[in-house]
Amino acid sequence: VLGVFGGCGIMYDFQIYTGKNTTKSKLGIIGDIVKTLVENVPRHNNYKVIFNNWFSSYKLVRELKDSGIHMLGTIRSNRVSGCNLQNDKIMKNNGRGSHDYLTDANSNIIFLKWFDNKPVHLISSYVGVEPMDMVKRWSVKDKKYIQVERPAIVKEYNEHMGGVDLMDMLVELYRIDIKAKRYYLRIIFHLIDIAVVNSWLLYRRHCSIKKTKYIPLLDFRSQIALSLIQSGKTPTRKRGRPSEGNKFPTIKTPNNPNTPN
Repeated sequence: VLGVFGGCGIMYDFQIYTGKNTTKSKLGIIGDIVKTLVENVPRHNNYKVIFNNWFSSYKLVRELKDSGIHMLGTIRSNRVSGCNLQNDKIMKNNGRGSHDYLTDANSNIIFLKWFDNKPVHLISSYVGVEPMDMVKRWSVKDKKYIQVERPAIVKEYNEHMGGVDLMDMLVELYRIDIKAKRYYLRIIFHLIDIAVVNSWLLYRRHCSIKKTKYIPLLDFRSQIALSLIQSGKTPTRKRGRPSEGNKFPTIKTPNNPNTPN
């Protein structure tokens, strides 16, 4: 299941991958999936799409920019032909935080390589290298945190890509465990898990706005399960006098002679 996520982890749309036969354009199946998922995104209103290297390609970034949608994502180095940046050995010798980049003069799309523990490749149509900032990273060699220089494009990606990871993590916490050979059952239960997590994230956001405490995800799932079990059942009343806690208060009215003083 391939989806569109907000920065808070909520899934807004999704498409089930059905194979390469769904390719309709020169962008290939990956590009077509992205184009389908962003169909409802308003054009030329400064909306930004951020995704990982499974989706990214220069042609896709260029087409999205031409259609009025900005894009940022990690990208596989073999998908950007002709961009010869510093090799891994040189960047490793230069130390963590070293970077190299190229910018397309026609489209103003940037392709950047940044070295942290390992090289990371990013591509964007709206954010570049500046302004640089410093970020803490753990150094195994020095056995302490060190300051590493970080380009703006890396910072932007780190701040906004957490939504997908958050959804995946929350789904995995209490995933419906089913061992079935029929693949469609797994899809159905996965969609149920996503619906529950989406609901909890919306509920948590509501509590945050109202400044009230929210219940944990596990309790939230338990209450949903209990509500489904009791759905359609008429609650039975116990015989005998109600307990003191269940008594309804007596309302005094002038026309009721039986009202106690």
